[in-house]
Amino acid sequence: APEGVEDARNGGRLLKRHGFEFDVVYTSQLFRAIDTARKCIDELDQPWLPMVKSWRLNERMYGALTGKSKQMIAQEYGKEQLKKWRSGIRVRPPPVSSYSLSYPGNDYKRIKYVKDLRISWIETIFRSIEARDFQIHRKFPKRESTWDCMQRAIPFYTQRIVPEAVDKGKRVLISSHENAIRGILMHLCSIPEDAMKTLNLPNGVPLVYNVEKKCITLLDDGSGMDPMEAHNFGAAAQYLFGTSERDKKAGQ
Repeated sequence: APEGVEDARNGGRLLKRHGFEFDVVYTSQLFRAIDTARKCIDELDQPWLPMVKSWRLNERMYGALTGKSKQMIAQEYGKEQLKKWRSGIRVRPPPVSSYSLSYPGNDYKRIKYVKDLRISWIETIFRSIEARDFQIHRKFPKRESTWDCMQRAIPFYTQRIVPEAVDKGKRVLISSHENAIRGILMHLCSIPEDAMKTLNLPNGVPLVYNVEKKCITLLDDGSGMDPMEAHNFGAAAQYLFGTSERDKKAGQ
């Protein structure tokens, strides 16, 4: 969408204005995250940056709800069930069929690059018979709760991004999706599980993580507004920002 494109460019301009440069970019396999990363690093004048793509940074897999509006889901399953799916961090939606176009395992452009999932021998046998050729098929999720999504994003950060980049002093830019980012923030800022449902993440706002202080910093966009006042992070904001940021806001 045009708004998303402008959000990405504005984020890159804001980072450049504050003197940020990066050594590596991590993103999901989905177009919107990749495109966001590209537009951001274009604004940073760093189009050559290496970009690592992983399905573990993909957005939550909504199962049979994929592509349906809130109104459609409420009409089909009821408003109460919709509310449970939206607010329950561990509540999973109905699974999608193995042969649905929404099933990640049918996205043949991307699945050949995935090596860190267990092999599904049942799927492998049936698909190999159907194709008359041996085809290894992995256990892609057919549905995910918010918790499931976060629990695949956190290990990717701790087991890949940290040893490959953070521990080596590299400056890391992550372009991903709300629920995957929420998981990483849960780990980085020690946010309790019961507080995660109150965490809101505004689009196009760079979140700068301070490794030493273990907190998030927001950048001044030059509008004259306090960024902590301009954006609503929800009640869980108390876990994101350092005491100095919170004290500064409280003293105003």
